[in-house]
Amino acid sequence: MNEDLGHGECTPAPTSPTVSGDVAGVPAEGQRSVLEDVTAESAQDQTVARMLSGAATVNVDVLAPAVQALEPADAADALEEIEADAAADVVMRMPEDEAAADIAAMETHWAVEVLRQVLTDYGAETVSGYVDRMEADDAVDILQAMTEEERERIFDVLPPTSAVHLKQLLRFDPETAGGMMTIEFVKVSQNATVGQAIDSLRQQHDVEFNQVYCVDSKHHLVGTVSPKSLLVASENDLIEGIIDAEVDYLRPETDREEIAEAFERYDYNEMPVVDHAGRLLGIVTVDDVLDIIRAEHTEDAYKMVGAGVGEAVYSSIWQKFRGRFPWLVINVFTSMVAAFVVLQFDHLIAALAILAVMMPVIANQAGNAGQQSLAVTLRGLVLGEVRGKRAWPLVRREVTVGLINGFIVGASIGLLVAILSLLGLYRVQWELGLVIALAMTASVGTGCLAGSAMPLVLDRFGFDPATGSTIFLTMVTDTVSFLTFLGLASLLQQVLLTPIGA
Repeated sequence: MNEDLGHGECTPAPTSPTVSGDVAGVPAEGQRSVLEDVTAESAQDQTVARMLSGAATVNVDVLAPAVQALEPADAADALEEIEADAAADVVMRMPEDEAAADIAAMETHWAVEVLRQVLTDYGAETVSGYVDRMEADDAVDILQAMTEEERERIFDVLPPTSAVHLKQLLRFDPETAGGMMTIEFVKVSQNATVGQAIDSLRQQHDVEFNQVYCVDSKHHLVGTVSPKSLLVASENDLIEGIIDAEVDYLRPETDREEIAEAFERYDYNEMPVVDHAGRLLGIVTVDDVLDIIRAEHTEDAYKMVGAGVGEAVYSSIWQKFRGRFPWLVINVFTSMVAAFVVLQFDHLIAALAILAVMMPVIANQAGNAGQQSLAVTLRGLVLGEVRGKRAWPLVRREVTVGLINGFIVGASIGLLVAILSLLGLYRVQWELGLVIALAMTASVGTGCLAGSAMPLVLDRFGFDPATGSTIFLTMVTDTVSFLTFLGLASLLQQVLLTPIGA
């Protein structure tokens, strides 16, 4: 793999040899820079928070300039706290560029709701103005979440060039490089001189960049040039003489998980997306990859518990029902396995209440231990840390930890039961404490075995290792815990030839 594709540094010269004055935001006399702690709540944030706190209605004329003064991410948070119709009125009182940036920073669901309200109240021309001012990848994310009819109304009034570009991006699967890429990047011809390239960059001043992409006359990607190379080269040098021809790239159909893994593994800031003919289509930037990682973690968390993939906090009732109900049905049948085991020992449980008390304790410990192993193993699979011969040592290590933890916890509880029995404080055979210790050890060990092995087996056979894993893990740990504990208790009673509760 190549080195990182570029870091585009631009460090402003200090206006004075030392930094003085109030670093909270008020510069000293003659100082042009204003330093601000991004982790602290700004005065503007506090102002907006006071406006929204406990207010029955929103005064949009007062709120709009306050929201406008916030950073887009903070403005998006504020807009998400109010109703869509009020948010639409707020953005309508802001400059289009700033309103577009604030809407793009919102959660996609809320951004769509606000734009729908704008579409209803102010027309498609206004919405198209916002969409046209967004970065292409952000605009595509929002447009994909809208209905076909809504998209067509917007495309009808968008500038033709923007409409063509966005329609091209919409053709790609949103979970691939093509669906994620932005078409806003800086490119120069390989046949240009350095002076001509710098002039071209000045004309593209509104596009932020870390790397300059070099193309031939047919738009094929031939290499890259770092901003540093342009600055130190002579104006008459040809670009093709200073390019780095060894470029890592993505195909438009590359899945987002592979993209995230590549960025994380090789520390890319951005990567070009190239079609099979070698033409440069766009670039994927690291901020998009951060969104991927968050989305993948969310998706895996949903899959583990059987929630609907793609479900959000404010998804419709039907979407939530459709995603969750099938797994609840599956969970009923998996739970019946453990219930059937308990039913086989109903006479024993009826005779000794402490068994009913200890059963969920042992099962809960086994379930928690299994969840820990499951989380560690899933993370290892996602990060590519579990490969080939590494799988068995991982399982062996997890089982060992489970047996040790289970023995210590089980022995502690078992010792307590034995002491209560020997002191005559509870009518039960002291040997039941030994049963608890053995059952806890076996159950927790089994939980760790299931939690580590289950995702490995699913992955080995080509299934998503996160899908429904928690549901099936619970079935295994509950069944084994109940069977082990009640089975050993029944065996103890047969050995002693007397009820263990006597």
